[in-house]
Amino acid sequence: MNTSHPFAPRAETALSSIFGRLHRPRSCLVILALLAASSPANGKISEQGAHRVCVADTVRMTRWADRNYFLGGESEGNAAVFSPDNKQFLLLFRRGNIKRNTNDYSLLLFRTNVAFRRPVPRVLLHMSSSSNHDAISHIKWLDDNKTVVFVGENPGQTPEVFSLDIETNQLKQLTNHAAPVVAYDISGDGRNLIYEALTKRVFDPEHVERNGVVVTTQGPADLMACRCDPDQQFQAAHTELFAQTDGKPSSRIPSVDSLTENLPLSLSPNGRYAIVEVYVSKIPALWAQYQDEHLRPYIIAPRRPGTWSNIRRYMLLDTMRNALTPLLDAPVSWFDNGFAWSPDGNSIVLSGVYLPLNVSDPGEREVRQKQIFVAEIRLPGKEAAAITGENREVVKWSRTTGQVLLESEDSRNKLAVEAYQRVDDTWKQVPIIKDDIQPNTPVRVTLEEDDNTPPKVFVSEPDGGRKTLLWDLNPEFAHFKWGRVEAVSWKATDGHLVTGGLYLPSDYVPGDRYPLVIQTHGFRKDRFWIDGPYSSAFAAQPLAAKGMIVLQVGNASDPAEDSEYGDTPGEAPRHMAAYEGAIDYLDGRGLIDRDHVGIVGFSRTVFYVEYALTHSRYRFSAASLADGFDGGYLNYMLWPNMSYVNVNGGPPVEPSLSSWLENSPGFLLNRVKTAVHLEYYGGGSFLGGWQWFSGLSLLGKTPDYLWLPHGTHLLVKPWERIASLERNVDWFSFWLKGKEDADPAKRDQYGRWEQLRAVLNHSE
Repeated sequence: MNTSHPFAPRAETALSSIFGRLHRPRSCLVILALLAASSPANGKISEQGAHRVCVADTVRMTRWADRNYFLGGESEGNAAVFSPDNKQFLLLFRRGNIKRNTNDYSLLLFRTNVAFRRPVPRVLLHMSSSSNHDAISHIKWLDDNKTVVFVGENPGQTPEVFSLDIETNQLKQLTNHAAPVVAYDISGDGRNLIYEALTKRVFDPEHVERNGVVVTTQGPADLMACRCDPDQQFQAAHTELFAQTDGKPSSRIPSVDSLTENLPLSLSPNGRYAIVEVYVSKIPALWAQYQDEHLRPYIIAPRRPGTWSNIRRYMLLDTMRNALTPLLDAPVSWFDNGFAWSPDGNSIVLSGVYLPLNVSDPGEREVRQKQIFVAEIRLPGKEAAAITGENREVVKWSRTTGQVLLESEDSRNKLAVEAYQRVDDTWKQVPIIKDDIQPNTPVRVTLEEDDNTPPKVFVSEPDGGRKTLLWDLNPEFAHFKWGRVEAVSWKATDGHLVTGGLYLPSDYVPGDRYPLVIQTHGFRKDRFWIDGPYSSAFAAQPLAAKGMIVLQVGNASDPAEDSEYGDTPGEAPRHMAAYEGAIDYLDGRGLIDRDHVGIVGFSRTVFYVEYALTHSRYRFSAASLADGFDGGYLNYMLWPNMSYVNVNGGPPVEPSLSSWLENSPGFLLNRVKTAVHLEYYGGGSFLGGWQWFSGLSLLGKTPDYLWLPHGTHLLVKPWERIASLERNVDWFSFWLKGKEDADPAKRDQYGRWEQLRAVLNHSE
């Protein structure tokens, strides 16, 4: 065993103790003990690995357990949670357990003063989740430097808020709630706690049996949940707010607006106040005067009474009175929004907000209609004082100097920091005090990766001095046979430039042409995406291991990057042009067989892919459409407030009906010559793909359809991820390479696909 590697042999032992014995199917057998010892020191993946990547590897991969990172966010900055005195820090990792169908989490404690000595961490806690929730999340330290607070659960348990004393290992449950707790904040002394929990469904089976259900604002998923079975007892889309003090029973804080775990919930440093971001239920009429091109269509859009809007605002919670009231009579913008509490907790700075329009000066009102601000809100009176009208995002409010630091991007997309100070009652820009922009921890702990380098945790000095490997998340990856990734760019067929990531087959031979699978919805050169940008449907490296080229389309898959086309009839054609241009580009390089092209759509890009299948002159042999919006008539009728009708020029009635008939893919299914796989996740979501399933079935081209009834939009549970990814690998292997998995359990699957192939061949 090569003991020169910093994680051999003790990392092998530590990994085994943290995650237990790995259960691998025989087709994916890798012995961890032979892998941990010889990971290359530079962190780059080996090109001579012995193991071909399979779907199970994407699920078993150890990952940094950060919610924002899981959702596609940044991995830059400190990956650790430091104690208030900076003497110790925490790292949280998770790994899929295929045998138990759980996600296993481990919380590791490192001492800062030995971080450069390649320490073996102390394992504070193991927890596992068999639900779609994290087993450990929302980690915070209390001011005593020994108490860690988090939301946690184990299989069969409801997520609750816990505290852990790291000196005594005493685990204490702080909440006792009937529904899952999904978000919280706690004061530094541990006395004040606020939290959000899912809304418990209330169905009286006898009442329903006698009287039926009166349909008002319910959606299809709400009505289908009227089965009253245990798995459907919580409304995952809505949460309720609670507050408790000194461990006493919690009190519910009523809200007429919509709460969700994905919006900020924050206590002031003194615990007296909290801000809660909500989706507005009843939008004030005056807000229609705001000229924000992104918000205004949603402000003025008609909605059924009792349904929530897509407009957000900040609310203020007074924890002494348990009263929730608007912090500002104004909406929050979609960009550059953030907040920072003053050190004493009696003010808060907000960025990316509009200011109220109830001012007497016409000139001032006109400015407020068009411009977002960074503003201080003073409590308890809620007086607003503008700091700047420039697009800036608040970074912090310094405890030592009182300066507020704001951040922006310059013309070269580099971050610039400005400082502002309150002088009497006026905010003025001032020179930055150097100490305020210095890192507030003695070391930096960063998760580092790129498109060809698996993630590893490094520790470094803030001034750029020493740097060393702290933790290799997946040392076994050094012995995998990977497809190399290349960042590429090309011209779409309409002329605009597109970027993306090209995954070559793991046995790539220059000069050979390969089948192509296009994965829509993003590429980042700074991320190691063994599967794709998200956890559903994408299986980049397993497809490359099967001898296919995979292209992840980058900036063409985000309509927010091109507001001229986003949410208009030009949106889908622009993305179709990107896919067509990719085929021409890769064909021109001699890499692909353009007669064997597959494509995957997920979420928003389902609509783009369906548009390409019904409008493009280019041939797609197979497509996979996963849990997405499809710009279709049935989607509009089922979810009229969420169907983005502007992509078809308006609602499906005159005068925009003719535009629907020309653009909406669901009206043009007779043009589909492609083998189509559909998959949808959760509740009544299968209805989202029903127009295509039913329509193509009536035409004799019955699609393959996989429904995961307990899945979430971003799949979490190992078995559901396996089901989705293996189905996609099998699907494209069958249609693009003519290959079938020898597993006898898949015989019926291939029988259905053979029938569809015969129908499609006959129709050509």
